Amino acid sequence: MKKKGFSPHINFTILKIFISIVFISTVVSMLLFLITFLGVGTIMSNGGDIFPNNPRGVLERISDHFSVTAADDRASVSYALTDETLLPEGYWCILLDENGDIIWSLHKPEDIPDHYSLNDISRLTRWYLNDYPVYVRTEDYGLFILGVPKNAVGKYSIEYTMEWFDSLPVRILCVFILNFVISMLFCSLFGSFLYKKIRLLTEGLVKLRREEAVSLPAGGVFKEPFSNINRTSQALVRKNTLLASRDRARSNWISGISHDIRTPLSMVVGYGGQLAEDPTLSEENRNYASIITAQGLRIKKLIEDLNLISSLEYEMQPINREPLQIAVLLRSVVSEILNSCIPAEQDAQSLSAPPAPDISLSLNCNQAMVHGDKSLLERAFYNLLQNSITHNEKGCRITITGSMQAQYVLIVIADNGQGVPDKVLENLDTLPNTAHGFGLPMSCKIIRAHGGTFHAENKNGFTVSIKLPLLTV
Repeated sequence: MKKKGFSPHINFTILKIFISIVFISTVVSMLLFLITFLGVGTIMSNGGDIFPNNPRGVLERISDHFSVTAADDRASVSYALTDETLLPEGYWCILLDENGDIIWSLHKPEDIPDHYSLNDISRLTRWYLNDYPVYVRTEDYGLFILGVPKNAVGKYSIEYTMEWFDSLPVRILCVFILNFVISMLFCSLFGSFLYKKIRLLTEGLVKLRREEAVSLPAGGVFKEPFSNINRTSQALVRKNTLLASRDRARSNWISGISHDIRTPLSMVVGYGGQLAEDPTLSEENRNYASIITAQGLRIKKLIEDLNLISSLEYEMQPINREPLQIAVLLRSVVSEILNSCIPAEQDAQSLSAPPAPDISLSLNCNQAMVHGDKSLLERAFYNLLQNSITHNEKGCRITITGSMQAQYVLIVIADNGQGVPDKVLENLDTLPNTAHGFGLPMSCKIIRAHGGTFHAENKNGFTVSIKLPLLTV
């Protein structure tokens, strides 16, 4: 069973985070293993071979600069090192002939013997000579023995069979795989901990976006972000409570004012209508009475719009829904406008009747049924038609077309007038703060409150395309 407010998409997102954490941690672990392996190999290698005074290099340089000279009678031979600076400080070197006797030496310590047997040579070639680490080099004229200071070099005998070398790649691979598995295991355990925490964090952010109450366990590594989310949630709850209280007070105030105005306004409109038809009054006074009646009706409409805006502003849904035949509703609205003698936006100083609007209907949706609030939909279509009439003083032609689509009915209302300002089109989702200019935004909100779409544009005049979902049985 899924937790409330936790969607499959979020599950997938957290799973990707979990996999990324495990993958990155495993790669880092394997890189560390590889670096360690290479480091151990470097440490275990003969680093002395690259050192400037490494014994083997010194022996090679001595051999290169060693001079062997025979006398004229060829009975005696002399040996000499052409550059004695090749021997580093603390080093010494001797040359043995085939009998084990020293025939040349340089810086030889006093405790070094002058003669060596085969056993002596066999031991010193691998180990030490009187605690001096020694190295040997064979030449045609004898055996060089190079000694370095005591305790300067450690020698250990390490031997492996060829079978060990042959199986070395396989054993390295096994160690690598074992290291990978162990790394994956530990990274998965660590990742599962982060997975739970990130899941709580994600759920909290989703609830926070919905302005729902959030209470996360503020402890551990995520103590600070969890505490911040909890405090933000508490602040949002307090803010929403205050806003709801203010909105209820505002709505109640608007309803009360509207109710108090309706009664005297009805008397003004009623008496004004009677005076406009009283033959005992002069024509001028009857015209004044007509103006009073028209303005009273206008105020009545503004009050109705004020109540409607108060509902739509807070996204209240239509409450009086019923099956409606959209073609019949459109014809009813058009008839009301054509039969109206006084447009809703008539100038109060104008006494002449406006020309009848030119409206044509082409409805191929006579069977289309929608589920909606009749009074709200009538107001939406009335506002759209009245907008075209009011803002085109010289008149315009209005066409209304309707067609059935797969799952909705398409209504297009277009005129060939001067269009509307771009600023109005950009702010269709926002109700204005004044009593004027909310006809189009109100119509847009009503249509969208019924689950429909509302698209307005200036195209050879002003065009509005409306899609309403069809009633499903």
